[in-house]
Amino acid sequence: MKTNFTFAAIILFAAAFFTSCQTQNVASRFTSKYAKANAGKVYAQSSETVELGYAMLALTNFAQNDTNIVDHTSAYYAEVMNKFSALKNSKGVQQLNAQLSRNPSLAKSYVEGLYAFQMNNGRFGLKSDYRIDLNKIDFKRYGALLENFYKEAAFHNFYMQHEGMYNEMVAKANNEFTLTAAQKAVNAQGFHIIVSPLAKGTTTMAIKGHAYTEGVIFAGIKAEKTQNTPAQVLASRE
Repeated sequence: MKTNFTFAAIILFAAAFFTSCQTQNVASRFTSKYAKANAGKVYAQSSETVELGYAMLALTNFAQNDTNIVDHTSAYYAEVMNKFSALKNSKGVQQLNAQLSRNPSLAKSYVEGLYAFQMNNGRFGLKSDYRIDLNKIDFKRYGALLENFYKEAAFHNFYMQHEGMYNEMVAKANNEFTLTAAQKAVNAQGFHIIVSPLAKGTTTMAIKGHAYTEGVIFAGIKAEKTQNTPAQVLASRE
């Protein structure tokens, strides 16, 4: 039976973690060429790095005890927990759990910061267009921990096995998040939509450059029918 993927509703009561669409967790290195190429456009994508970070987060006791940050209801979540449960006591999971348990607000910094990175041949590295100078998470330390988790979990194989599902989610996002719909969520000139079946609800951030602001929308998707499409959810915020 074909599964219909639709976006989760925005979780308004999750303010303890995702309070504002303005952020200093990711800063820009936008060039005029980058701004010209992206202005007025909406790009949906699945990110292996974001998915990796969410998987490690999902294994923490912190995320398992709080239902506002990771979607616990999907079959994908159950698969992640079953597949990687042996790594629950890994150094990365334990250190992340300890830090978020002491300061839950850092969950926002962690998730948003992941956007600025990419996996390249198993290495966790910063994208050329972004900086994380003011992020409260020490990604130099977590980068090494995420690399270890990536290798121990054989995460690339897991990610590629779900490529069809991610592609379906991206296609849905490209269809639903028009420029007009995205502008209702974030005041920006260009937009990137990051889809993840582990993300809870829909959260946003804005990355400001000198003359160009990029809007980022993290869109969680459930493998079940819901009444609201992404455009309808965003329109309800007007």
